[in-house]
Amino acid sequence: MARPALIQGSPEVLSFRHLLTDAVQGVLTEAGLGGSEMADALGELIVTLSRYREEGEPLFPMVFLGDDLGAMITMLGGQGPIAIGTGPRTRETIQRALKQCAPLGQGRWWALYLWLVPEGLSYGIFRTDPFPLLETPFERMSRNEDRSLHVVGLLQLAENVIELRGASGLHKHLYLSGARVDPVPPTATLDELAQAATADVAAPLRTPARDFYRHVLFEVMQASHGTLVAVLPKARGNSALFVDGILLSEPLDTVAPIARFLAGSEAEAATVRSMAQLLRGMMATDGITVLRSDGCIVGYNVFIRHPETLSRTPLRVGGARRRTFDVLCGSVGGDLAAAFFRSQDGALACRRA
Repeated sequence: MARPALIQGSPEVLSFRHLLTDAVQGVLTEAGLGGSEMADALGELIVTLSRYREEGEPLFPMVFLGDDLGAMITMLGGQGPIAIGTGPRTRETIQRALKQCAPLGQGRWWALYLWLVPEGLSYGIFRTDPFPLLETPFERMSRNEDRSLHVVGLLQLAENVIELRGASGLHKHLYLSGARVDPVPPTATLDELAQAATADVAAPLRTPARDFYRHVLFEVMQASHGTLVAVLPKARGNSALFVDGILLSEPLDTVAPIARFLAGSEAEAATVRSMAQLLRGMMATDGITVLRSDGCIVGYNVFIRHPETLSRTPLRVGGARRRTFDVLCGSVGGDLAAAFFRSQDGALACRRA
């Protein structure tokens, strides 16, 4: 019996790019930046930003698109724009703008702008201030009341997750993978930890202390390493859970320098910055960073003993960091006020009492 002939020809191509382009067109129209020629270019920006890398390293540039450069930068609290290049409103211009500008935006010192001009797109960078007590450009955009401004901002929150904000009140989270959409956005999980770490700070200072932690945690979230955090209740300096690591003989008070800065001591700005950098460094080490609900840093590089029953439990999902988080969660409401977990691939979770 003869074999049936193989079917020749090109495979059917299935793409969802047109769905993104249609959605982007709606966003541009809502933001007052309508124009079908920009929909494909902005779609390219979203896709590229969703997992942007240079030389293998992830980058998280803030990107803003508008039709009035001066008004846009003023509203965002930026300064000193530097023009880099121009081009037509195409994917190629977007790719070139990111290649030339994104590496300059590390550490939130600079942001990338895309300016709609008659001849196409002008792009460059402008200076921002990453001081942990100042509003970020995205926070300033969220409270903008001037609806005549036509601006959208984009930032990668996690791999394949983009935050999109508009000066007109537009706010969306865009998920660009086939994975299940988590009903709790990454920023909400970080807010939970910031609230736990400042729950017992005196009312006048609670909001700035919470902003400090939230801004530092956001930068930690963009790093390529995993993180574990345990929050102790107020006035507790240790827990029987901790069997090894560095517990400071005197917890570091992050709230006191914040209070002195807000009272007018400009010299304390350096202390606040260095405290933020210290916390980022602690969270980059192995083990658990230990905080306290009155805003203090208690320790880092801390380890706990895992119950034998945990290691024998079959079909547990995740590695050692996830298993440690499970143990910490078991003590939330007792020894701990909260536990936080970030995996190396970007998954986030927070448990509070």
